[in-house]
Amino acid sequence: MAAVAPAPSPPPVPPARSGVAVTLAFAARSTELSDAAKAELDRLAKDLTDRALRQVELRSVAENGDPDSRKISLARALIVRNYLIDKGVRSRIEIASIVGDGGERVEILVPST
Repeated sequence: MAAVAPAPSPPPVPPARSGVAVTLAFAARSTELSDAAKAELDRLAKDLTDRALRQVELRSVAENGDPDSRKISLARALIVRNYLIDKGVRSRIEIASIVGDGGERVEILVPST
């Protein structure tokens, strides 16, 4: 009987380039930042300015498939973006507006390095 060589191990998974630093929850169909969301953004803005990151990504999600969902999602992303800029964040802030499942939210992703 011939010996069977072990299967090669799979290549290592590369580290994530960015991770979710903050997830801000929104009430359904709302674009208002809660006091808790503002406090979280204040903390994040300080961290981002201290780290002098080159880029930050915002992923805004609105549920429901009606035509206004994308507008609400985009409005949330722009409100969060403007809030961070007003707090002194100089990083390039890219936004994505998504209609999907999983809650009404804005995720803020930052590089892991």
